[in-house]
Amino acid sequence: MALANWAGLISWRRAASAHWTERARLLWPVRFTAGLSVFLLPVLLNQAHWVWFPATQHRWMINGIAAFLGALLGCYPFDHEIFPQLDFKKWRHQVVAGWGIRFGIWALLIGGILLMPEEAGLKMVIVIALYLLIHLAIQWGLVLRYLRWVKFVGPASERLQRLVDAAATKMGVTPKDTCQLAGPHATAFAFPTTHELLFSDRLLEICTDKEISAICCHELAHLSESKTVLAGRLLGSLTMFPLIFIVPCIHYFDWPGLIIPYLALFVIARFSRFLSQRMEKRADQIATGQQLNEGVYARALEKLYRENQIPAVNVNNRQTHPHLYDRMVAAGLTPDYPRPPKPRWFTLMGWLFFFVFVALIVLGSFIE
Repeated sequence: MALANWAGLISWRRAASAHWTERARLLWPVRFTAGLSVFLLPVLLNQAHWVWFPATQHRWMINGIAAFLGALLGCYPFDHEIFPQLDFKKWRHQVVAGWGIRFGIWALLIGGILLMPEEAGLKMVIVIALYLLIHLAIQWGLVLRYLRWVKFVGPASERLQRLVDAAATKMGVTPKDTCQLAGPHATAFAFPTTHELLFSDRLLEICTDKEISAICCHELAHLSESKTVLAGRLLGSLTMFPLIFIVPCIHYFDWPGLIIPYLALFVIARFSRFLSQRMEKRADQIATGQQLNEGVYARALEKLYRENQIPAVNVNNRQTHPHLYDRMVAAGLTPDYPRPPKPRWFTLMGWLFFFVFVALIVLGSFIE
């Protein structure tokens, strides 16, 4: 994993003197490939194990967990090179916080799929109710409780609280709580369901008070969304929910029944993305209207993207946020550089992993 990531960063290293938008564009496929490879490499190793050591196939789960942990550990040199301030202790803290949330969400989904009975009845109602209960608990603050528990989120500093209070008074929106997030990324989040705001330590380090106030106005705009939008967001958060019905769909409609949950997933995902993009544009418009000086909000956005090394033009139009370049223009500031091309999805190493995976499947079928 470490070697694959190192090779993927070669073009990014060579572009050390290039404009930040070009470096971010080159980094995107490496990040995407690395995120996918954390899961793909363990699968490759298990597939190779099945092909060459069939007598010990029953150890696939232990092998898979060990390989996943090894692949995850192999990401540290990659993350440290991108964010030099991220030492191993801070990286480990971030992994525990981030992956703990992911594992919890996956455990809920997998548990729902495994517990769901084939036929409709009381057990099906209980499984659905338990899934929705836990899911709503996640939406209503369980994630922040977990982040506080692992000490990845803490109370707002005096400076941040002062800026949030001033922006909230100006906009007439009062957040329930404001917190600070550890980690190397410069970012901010709003939680419309719990009416809370979250700002990262890194954002506070690199942004001026005026820039933080402009970003705060954007986040407060999400807290001012209507109850109808909030209901839509809750519906959109159920994107993976239809997958728990895989077993009964197969039972009633045979294998073609798989189309039903995946079609429902696709429809909910499209709706969620449409709503999120619309609300992001609304929040940008409100933040632009509330800024003290023209161009402050656009420059703040660019500073965050540059710090996090996120492309100024997304890989496609299906991302939650619009392209940074378009957001800056809409905020009244045309960047002093031409519109960058969009990044690629995969690196050559990612394609190599994919072809090896296919080759191992073919080889395994011949051996059987």
